[in-house]
Amino acid sequence: MDTNRSRSRKYGLMLLAWSTAVSLLGHADVGALDGIDNDLMARLTMRAADLDTPSARPTDDPGFAADLQHKLELGEFAEVADEAQRHLAELEVERGRYDIALAHPLTLLGDARMRMDDPDGALEAYDRARYITRLQEGIQSVRQSAILYREARALAAIGDYPSANDRHEFAYDLSLRAYGRDDPRHMVATYRLIRWYRHHYKFLPTHLLFEQLTEAAKTHLPEGDPLTIAIMRAHARLFHDKVFGRRTLGRGLFHAWPPGISRPPPWRTISSFDEGRAILGEIVETLDAAPGTISGERATALLNLADWNLLFAEYPRAIRHYREVWNLLQSDPGRQQVVFSEPTPLFLPMPRKSRGTYRGWEDGEDPTVGLALTVNRRGKVTGRKTVHTNSDRLMEHRVRMAAKRARYRPAFRDGDPVTVRGFPLAYDPAD
Repeated sequence: MDTNRSRSRKYGLMLLAWSTAVSLLGHADVGALDGIDNDLMARLTMRAADLDTPSARPTDDPGFAADLQHKLELGEFAEVADEAQRHLAELEVERGRYDIALAHPLTLLGDARMRMDDPDGALEAYDRARYITRLQEGIQSVRQSAILYREARALAAIGDYPSANDRHEFAYDLSLRAYGRDDPRHMVATYRLIRWYRHHYKFLPTHLLFEQLTEAAKTHLPEGDPLTIAIMRAHARLFHDKVFGRRTLGRGLFHAWPPGISRPPPWRTISSFDEGRAILGEIVETLDAAPGTISGERATALLNLADWNLLFAEYPRAIRHYREVWNLLQSDPGRQQVVFSEPTPLFLPMPRKSRGTYRGWEDGEDPTVGLALTVNRRGKVTGRKTVHTNSDRLMEHRVRMAAKRARYRPAFRDGDPVTVRGFPLAYDPAD
């Protein structure tokens, strides 16, 4: 049994190595979403904050608001709700039920209720905060947008996705009317709607919004600005996920279309490969034209373009770009080693977890399937050998079939792709 446990630990380490490789791929801007999305949103928000943008939630007592916000961050949700309600009662006596000063504590009250898993209660607070804001500042006030996004989260939490979508699109429309399509202050609202649409697989309107966002960035930012490049890479990821992403069931079903954008004619077709390659190619050209581009930045852009071509079986172009990257990284042998020393998974469609039985559980093992792969010079898996399994045979078969469909960035030696035999792949079907 000690031998079995030792073998299980070995394949657990292999599984960790595989997970790390996928994370690195995501960091190269064609894979993982959430961290990059949040970073891009933060950068857009910072740019907008430098412009003449009204504050989202006016308050009569900044110190009190900051204290409640700090308590929210510490997880003291019930205390925040109680203090916000006491403050609201005092303000209502002093200023009446419809003074704009009530909007901020009402918003904080809604935030606290959301953290307490009470979306219905949060909606009551948010609805009143928005009503007061509209009453005092007009129905087209941009200040209500922050409340609209909160309402959308609460509505999504109770499963009312059509109403949540209405809030997102209304917030976008308010920003569009206030600033105009190409104003940099409108970029935050555009990206917020992009994230919402993409989460619900609305690929066509997301693509059109990305085109608008990219054009605004090119208009108002210097050539080769990192924010413009980040937006373009996020756009390319949209097409990557459309083709290679794993769709999650249960997302909201609703009609969606961004205000102010015309629908394309029905005969217009969008090729994910062509669109993604054009965007990644433009990034390379932009960096080439921008002053001060360093070789590492160009290597990253070329690597993304090479990976894209390989995924779509454009092997000559992919290998040509990989060789360019190899040469660019000659001055950085450590990174060259990370990128090219062994095959790197670009598409690895592992099966979902199984409800089957696993023989190893009786011996205290973690259930795993371990394969030794042959990855050829084009990144295809041409050989698979099972070297370890304590899973059921159906899961082993599914892992082997998934490995056959996988695509890897090939390993390189002296600037040329090579075939690698015995490359490990470990998979835990219980994860």
